[in-house]
Amino acid sequence: MASPSNTTMEDLKTLILAVDSKVNKFNEKLDTIENKFSNLVQEVKQDVKQVKLEVSETGQALKELRQDHDELQRGVEAMELNVQSLEVEKFESMRQSFETDVKNLKEKQLLLEKHDRKYNALVYGMPEKSDENIWKVIDDLMINYLKMEKPKAESFPFANAHRIPARQNSGEKKRPNPIIIRFIHYADKELFLSHGSHLAGKNIRIVDDLPPCMKEARNELAKIAYKIRSDEKLKNTHSSLRSHCDP
Repeated sequence: MASPSNTTMEDLKTLILAVDSKVNKFNEKLDTIENKFSNLVQEVKQDVKQVKLEVSETGQALKELRQDHDELQRGVEAMELNVQSLEVEKFESMRQSFETDVKNLKEKQLLLEKHDRKYNALVYGMPEKSDENIWKVIDDLMINYLKMEKPKAESFPFANAHRIPARQNSGEKKRPNPIIIRFIHYADKELFLSHGSHLAGKNIRIVDDLPPCMKEARNELAKIAYKIRSDEKLKNTHSSLRSHCDP
């Protein structure tokens, strides 16, 4: 039978060996855990590095995208300016073309109206009566004022003739309304107008019937001519007076 001391030593030894074995196993497990943790840390570091790289790449992509957006915005603005410029040029071209067309149409209309009036003559200043016979008035004009032979005057074939209501200025003595005469033959109208020189010194005048704008131009020219004649007459009068006053 073993002694108690020997038994105790054996048990203690066994216990120490068991503890040492457990410590070794614990160390092994700890090493395993440490390795796993180290690997996990490495993986996390790799993931963080990858995330940083992806974030950096994303930031670069965003920067490039922003630059592309800015360039696109500038391109759009430039295109808008070009479009506006083209629209302005197109509008100006259309406006000029429209004005040219309108001008051409007005000229054509003026020529057509002038052609339509070529057989007409206007008589201004011929005395007017409330119950007058317009044909007798025209006969009187042609025979007594224009000094045309009666048979010739009575042979003229007229298409129409009548008075035209004229605008009267307030406070001014009422003037006779003008007479418009439409001839059938253009040569008859020209012959009629050619006798207008017999109206010199009278308040009666005969003229071609023209479109309104041409009438206005003719009236302005008549005013200028009248002023020139008046100035010339006044100048001649002054010269005559000076010659009489000279010793």
